[in-house]
Amino acid sequence: MNIYILEDNLIQQQRLERIIKTLALKHRITYRSLFSTAKPDHLLEKIADAADHQLYFLDLEIKHEEQKGLAIAKEIRSRDAYGTIVFVTTHSELAPVTFEYRVAALDFIEKELQEADFVRKVEECLLIANSRRTIPVSSDTFSFENKYTSFQIPFSDILFFETMEIAHKIRLVTKTKVLDFYAELNEIADQDKRLFRCHRAFVVNLANIRSVDKKNKWIWFDHNESCLVSRRLLKETLEKMEAIRQS
Repeated sequence: MNIYILEDNLIQQQRLERIIKTLALKHRITYRSLFSTAKPDHLLEKIADAADHQLYFLDLEIKHEEQKGLAIAKEIRSRDAYGTIVFVTTHSELAPVTFEYRVAALDFIEKELQEADFVRKVEECLLIANSRRTIPVSSDTFSFENKYTSFQIPFSDILFFETMEIAHKIRLVTKTKVLDFYAELNEIADQDKRLFRCHRAFVVNLANIRSVDKKNKWIWFDHNESCLVSRRLLKETLEKMEAIRQS
């Protein structure tokens, strides 16, 4: 789990960071990173690789735009369907408006609460988000964990995995996002019968192949994504693809 804070008031930003760190220590909650920013664009850039349960604390008013946080929440939800969103604000009158944006926010925390009440609300959100980490993000989930990374992603979203120029670094290309992490391709291919190493640099999701260009040795997916298939493994790729379709 990664934790993100969007807050343009530095004092409030540091306050929330301090509370989260204290509560995480108290409850032995581990998180990969705690990222704080006052700039919505920086937050959206940072979450580009979101692949499992993330926690977002968003201020509603950014740079005097009262509903900027709502717009950012809507964009987050389009990129991260399973993240936990919490609004932290001085504008309690905007609480009903959050429902109109359909971002499925977990809570709405007022900054003016007494410190004990504020901490309690943050604590509740942190504990709920942490409990969701063990819940699959869909009924058919690709879950991967090694000493470098841990994530979940709906299997139906996966197109292919490819090696990168950096040793042991893998790129996962999905229907909606790209995720980079450290692993070995063989680790990936062994996870599910729908995954097949069709090339020394690629593992494909056989269930999502749209077509195969036998002459030029290319595999095509939706969203105009493609990868190579080796001459040696072309026949086996086609056989396995057909077997998956008939199963």
